[in-house]
Amino acid sequence: MEDKTMPINNSNNGSGKQKDWVLFPFDATNEKAIKLDFSGNINLDNGNKGTILGVKGSSRDGNTKFVKVFAQVGVLFKGDDKFTGEINYPEAGGLKGLIGWVNESGNILSGYKNEPRPKQDSPKKETPIQPKAESKEILF
Repeated sequence: MEDKTMPINNSNNGSGKQKDWVLFPFDATNEKAIKLDFSGNINLDNGNKGTILGVKGSSRDGNTKFVKVFAQVGVLFKGDDKFTGEINYPEAGGLKGLIGWVNESGNILSGYKNEPRPKQDSPKKETPIQPKAESKEILF
């Protein structure tokens, strides 16, 4: 079975700079793959709504069942030849700009995180800052 942990140390664009992040397609045969079972909203302290995601799980012995809850921490937008967006994830350095590309096979998305560009004054609605991403086990 192929290990699909983040092979960041081996990913670069030919310039020698290692990539900072990678996304793989869901592979049901990989025991480390995560399939989303639930998605929903959460009221944030700043009055905005955030997105939460849930993944079913169980203990090794099968006696305890739970749902791991993940928070949305960023978004990527598809452009003509690349993906761009932002992430706000304290363990990844806080607020960062993201840029990435799909590989030649068209199935893996990877790229770099950078300091975000300053917001320009415009009448556009600002993107709310998402809460810290956490994984909690909830018994059910």
